[in-house]
Amino acid sequence: MALEVGIVGPQGSGKTSLFTALTKAGGGEYGKTNVGVAPIADDRLQQLAQVVKARKITPATIRVQDIPGSAAFGELRQVDALLVVVRAPEDVEEFKLELLVADRDHVERRLERVEKQAKSGDPKVRAELDELKKVLAHVDAGGGLADYQGALPGELEPLTTKPLIAIVNGPQGI
Repeated sequence: MALEVGIVGPQGSGKTSLFTALTKAGGGEYGKTNVGVAPIADDRLQQLAQVVKARKITPATIRVQDIPGSAAFGELRQVDALLVVVRAPEDVEEFKLELLVADRDHVERRLERVEKQAKSGDPKVRAELDELKKVLAHVDAGGGLADYQGALPGELEPLTTKPLIAIVNGPQGI
């Protein structure tokens, strides 16, 4: 299973340029989610192949998604990490806030679905409902999902708990 990363950031920040540089996939369609694969360079691979007399060398890869703005955050809930492309370092905190708002909305939508399911009386669903209410109260009180003390329901797949790498695409380039 390959590592999967999502490229996010404000419109015009250089997300698709980074995607193209990583995947050599030639840009993709503007306003659409682009998906590609980037090889992971490792000089040791050739040496190892010689030692074991490998006939074929297959480098490790990273699956990369470039999404069109914050409207498609839901597409990134299953990635392993986020690459946030911004124009200035101070834009990272603003973008983290966008992710927190997206997670809060996601928790609220999940809570609405689970409330309907909980009417069946299933103890597992009732337990998730109780936990979701606590999570929502925590976020509404100004907390983040990364610092929530309880166990987050597995179905949430929050964005704000994923590793985040900020990439500043300033006047000198990325």
